[in-house]
Amino acid sequence: MRIAFFDIDGTLATGTKVPESAAAALARMRANGDLVFICTGRARAYVEANFGDYADGFVCSNGRTAFMGNRTLVDEPLTAQQIARFTAALDEAGAGYAFFGERDAWYGGNEAYRDVAEPVLKLGHLPRIDEVSDIRAYNFDIYFDDASHRERAAKALGDECLVNPHGPHPSADVTVRGADKGDAVRGVAAALGVAIEDTYAFGDGINDLSMVVAAGHGVAMGNAVDELKAAAEFVTADIDKDGVALGLAHFGLA
Repeated sequence: MRIAFFDIDGTLATGTKVPESAAAALARMRANGDLVFICTGRARAYVEANFGDYADGFVCSNGRTAFMGNRTLVDEPLTAQQIARFTAALDEAGAGYAFFGERDAWYGGNEAYRDVAEPVLKLGHLPRIDEVSDIRAYNFDIYFDDASHRERAAKALGDECLVNPHGPHPSADVTVRGADKGDAVRGVAAALGVAIEDTYAFGDGINDLSMVVAAGHGVAMGNAVDELKAAAEFVTADIDKDGVALGLAHFGLA
């Protein structure tokens, strides 16, 4: 049995649209008895609602949680101290932010960005994080005016955080070092008894670097950032040029 891990945005889908060639290739792979895991910075509720039909399991929140059916494979929530530190830094930078649990989310910071966040997250009106106690959160997104504002927020967060922009959209997801997509790839493989050399990881962004390096075989999309292409074993075509299907075919997976 083999496992292939796929980032969502820019790798498996544009928005919530998965190319037909990719959907067909994933179906062939699963029919052969191999497993498909989505590996994303998105929260569980979003992933299940939009991509539940494409995979056997899910790594969410940039590697801090992973599950397959009712089985939890990875569970690494942020600490209360981390949440307090990050919210204070982002308040100082004037950014907006949303922290995510498995099925809930909480908004904080500059209210000007709430209208940017809520339509994308599709979770309804988010409660203010400073009005809720004892949350269990795994990661967070930030919202800003432009690239300069994003860099100011990233600098405020410090080296503990890796900020991954969402293309032209004025938002980014944040990986908190200490648990990332690469750790989750290793954790899922170990939990399911699959050798690391039988794992494959497809990505396009800087937050995919850890999983592309951790997997037995790393694949960068043609539209990936240069750092990921340099680290990957194989560079496939762009997402809209059958990149997922061609990458799976290259390794004989579908």
